[in-house]
Amino acid sequence: MRRSVIITGILLIIVMVVGFAELMAYIKAQHLLKYGIGFTPLHHKESYESYVGRHDPQLGWRCPDNQVDRVGSRIIPAFSDPEKNPTCVSLYGESFTEGYGVDHEHAWSNVLSQLLDCRVANFGVAGYGTDQAYLRYLGNQQDRAPVVILGYLSENLQRNVNQLRNLLCPVFALQLKPRFILDEQGQLTLVPLPQITKEQFEDLRTHPERVLTQEFFLPGGPSGYQRPGFPYLWKFIRAFPIIYQNLVLHQAYYYELYRPGHPSQALEVTLAIMEEFCRQARQRDQHPLVLVIPTRTDVVNYLKTGTWVYQPLIERMKERNLEFIDARPGIMENGATALYDPKSQYHLSEQGNRVLARMVYDYLIRNNLTGWTFLAN
Repeated sequence: MRRSVIITGILLIIVMVVGFAELMAYIKAQHLLKYGIGFTPLHHKESYESYVGRHDPQLGWRCPDNQVDRVGSRIIPAFSDPEKNPTCVSLYGESFTEGYGVDHEHAWSNVLSQLLDCRVANFGVAGYGTDQAYLRYLGNQQDRAPVVILGYLSENLQRNVNQLRNLLCPVFALQLKPRFILDEQGQLTLVPLPQITKEQFEDLRTHPERVLTQEFFLPGGPSGYQRPGFPYLWKFIRAFPIIYQNLVLHQAYYYELYRPGHPSQALEVTLAIMEEFCRQARQRDQHPLVLVIPTRTDVVNYLKTGTWVYQPLIERMKERNLEFIDARPGIMENGATALYDPKSQYHLSEQGNRVLARMVYDYLIRNNLTGWTFLAN
């Protein structure tokens, strides 16, 4: 009898401890959701009809019509007419390439136009991955600029293994995108933008795994992101590496993706996209460049640790003879974190745009890649 009482007491203590741990894990899970750690039903506020009406069937989305000129470039005040002013340089990329957060006059594409005294077309689109930027270049057959630049922001690595941008950041419109994967032979293969039905549109809010086949950030998948639910303790344990990286080390999730051999293959896919961009540009008799831009988080991390998270990418680009402009030296020499404006979600300020334009201008001059030289020939 005494033995059974002891066993019952031990079991009761275990149940109480586990129950308490489960309760604490539940409370912590609700707290972590505020930091974007964990999946909750998507909160995009639009109808299926609205989504169909505005989305681009190949790229996912584009710049608003009132922000671009007749050829789809961001408005360039210095050379506003794309027909009267031939383009000497064209840009493709995401929000840092677009110059998000500043007006047309102070966007670095317009500043670079003034420095070069020729039109610099800007086809950057906020939120794009390197994959979408490359696809936009492929589809823009009218672009005959002598120099083409693919802008690469360091956090793009995670976008390049993502199909649903809502899983990465809280946007209020549904943003589906295409992506590339590497096949068994290591060849770059396009996974087109999913064309979804109204039922699938609703499924994406709560069960994106029912619609998406190549999304690395699906909850419960290899990324480590979890859907909060019972058993909370087990899911908290599975998500602990992400929690530790974000809240203890204060590092963005994409840092992990730069590790060679990471299961996402994000580094390898990104390099393959860059190589294809350069190959296609050369076939058009254009000179391709990749512009590598750090985020403010990268700069802060460098100031603390003395290392750049995306150095593995830089080394691989050198090995593959990809020509690139590294924005790190110019940013560190001209104010570092002061170049990022908190009012625009830490995009580059007007000063930051001027610094970026000057860096690109100096590289083009130094390497005899000025647009008027090409145009004269």
